[in-house]
Amino acid sequence: MLVMVASVSGAPGASTAALGMAALWPERPALLVEADPGGGVVAARFGLAQEPGLASLAAAARHGGHAGGAAPYVQQVPLGLHVLVGPGAAETAAGAVSVLAGQADAVARLAPVVVADAGRLYANSPTWGLLRSADAVVLVTSGSTEYLDHLDTRLPALRAAARSGGVGLAVCGRSAYAPAEISGRLGVPVWAQLPTDRWGAGVLAGRMTGRAWTRTRLAQALRALAASLAAGGQPAGAALEVVR
Repeated sequence: MLVMVASVSGAPGASTAALGMAALWPERPALLVEADPGGGVVAARFGLAQEPGLASLAAAARHGGHAGGAAPYVQQVPLGLHVLVGPGAAETAAGAVSVLAGQADAVARLAPVVVADAGRLYANSPTWGLLRSADAVVLVTSGSTEYLDHLDTRLPALRAAARSGGVGLAVCGRSAYAPAEISGRLGVPVWAQLPTDRWGAGVLAGRMTGRAWTRTRLAQALRALAASLAAGGQPAGAALEVVR
């Protein structure tokens, strides 16, 4: 299963959401792949080396050398999950993502469950190749008017490129709009509402530690979203979907 986590503007927390979903995936953590052409953040957050990682996997893929899976290229973060870290330099990251997006089905087979942090889905981003192979696409957004307006202009192309019915929203923080209003306006379901949570976000950003973070409000919301996706159905919020 390939779950893609991305945003369309700004920095509303897609990397944090992707990390949390992967760490809290039911039964066992998913493999997190940093497929952000703008550069990875996990190595910097958790003090890891940038290699092995996405760039070395992409180099092997150019020569058909990654058929054995992700094991030689992954590292482990304190959250207890394995990560294919992306290079910090945007030029290197974009090149590696471009290579792997051309082999999106192989990326999906790197582990039983792959959560791909695709960063910001700008026009002509190389991650569009992954979008077409994703089983679910979680678009992380602020609930403010400017973010929702921007999302509204981008959704038709995103929905056309993604698998049918596989796009939903994770709305961060408080919003002046109820989930039903957002879903009705945009025509896609609100799959999750992610609360502002200093402790939960701090652990996922590498600034705090402690096993009890899994009981934070943010962790509970991300666990519920991951569990719904893992079950093979649409998360509960999909009931809010209105077809325009």
